[in-house]
Amino acid sequence: MLKQQAKELLSQAMVTLWSHKFRSFLTVLGVVIGTATVIGVASLASGLEAGFKEQIEQFGTNVAFVGKFSGGPRHGELTEEERKRKPITLEDAVALSQLPSVAAASPSLAPSGMPPTVKFRGNEIRNPRVRGVWAAYAYTREVAIARGRFFTEAEDQHSSEVAIIGHDIAERLMAGYEPLEKEIQIGNKVFRVIGVLEKSKSLLGGGGPNQDTMIFVPYNVMHSMYPMQQDHFVALGAKSGQLDTLIDEARELLRRRRNVPYDQPDSFSIETPSGIQESFGKMLAMVAMIVIPIVSVALLVGGIGVMNIMLVSVTERTKEIGVRRAIGATRKDIIFQFLLEACTLTGLGGLIGIAIGYLISSLLKLFSFPSTVPLLYVGIGFSVSVAIGLIAGIYPAFKASRLDPIEALRYE
Repeated sequence: MLKQQAKELLSQAMVTLWSHKFRSFLTVLGVVIGTATVIGVASLASGLEAGFKEQIEQFGTNVAFVGKFSGGPRHGELTEEERKRKPITLEDAVALSQLPSVAAASPSLAPSGMPPTVKFRGNEIRNPRVRGVWAAYAYTREVAIARGRFFTEAEDQHSSEVAIIGHDIAERLMAGYEPLEKEIQIGNKVFRVIGVLEKSKSLLGGGGPNQDTMIFVPYNVMHSMYPMQQDHFVALGAKSGQLDTLIDEARELLRRRRNVPYDQPDSFSIETPSGIQESFGKMLAMVAMIVIPIVSVALLVGGIGVMNIMLVSVTERTKEIGVRRAIGATRKDIIFQFLLEACTLTGLGGLIGIAIGYLISSLLKLFSFPSTVPLLYVGIGFSVSVAIGLIAGIYPAFKASRLDPIEALRYE
């Protein structure tokens, strides 16, 4: 009986809302905007987090990176303490490679000043990411070779002019050619391509910290090209299960070598993929803290609009309420009727908002932004929209239930 009554009341609520379509839509516009914003932001954040996690996992889970600054060499505003930091030298890299917990280690030497131009048969790429590394670099992290191989220790020791190029370098510089065994010019030196890296799982359509635009050459060759460059970035691969031990050993070694007082912070950076991912997660949380107040205001406006329209509805339908009371409807029935109408109104607004949120997610994908709509937030968005209707409808529903049946029947 109760189920049949609820079904009839729901049908009646839909008829009432449909008879005032435009007014109903304007009433729940705030709910629509709030729900769509929640779904859109959640889909972007979820997609970014998943994409960033995939990229970070490409570095491996048992690796640490040592640099002068957080994230390696960087530009922009530095603190006075950072400006005074000593470079991470080759000697530091050698010492780090000899730590008991290190399975493999390699310094990474970047060009000083302007990066060299890379050329191949009339094609050229400016500002490539060229790095000089040891042969052991391939074992410090997960370096995936699509074709060819990485260079050997003997090739590094003998300053062989060989190169491993990223997927994008091969596509842009050598389109239509098989890259292996071809010669490319980097700066004023000619290198033979012996390997091509697998395409990275890229974030934001190819941006982000992937290897697609990298070129690896033997460290000794790079050092001969830039003998004055002293600052290094060091990759350390830990022995199985010893990453935390490696970090402790590396920190103790570098503090001792750099004469850092016991009461002063590190004058260098040691990062791990999980630490970078955690920092990214905190950044997304900060974005969420900014978005939440905006969504809350939109939902509050929507709730006020629903309450106002329900109060107007009570006035407009006073005679209807009197008739219902006269034929036996209880106060509880009237309350249930108006609450159901309010929840139906905001629930439909929530569904429209969810649909718009999915549309936003699809548009983000079209513009190469990673976007995944989490079902949890779909459920939260719909539940919150219905809850707003419930809260906003309480006062109008009780006001309707308190109307005197006789006076309501006389109302014109």
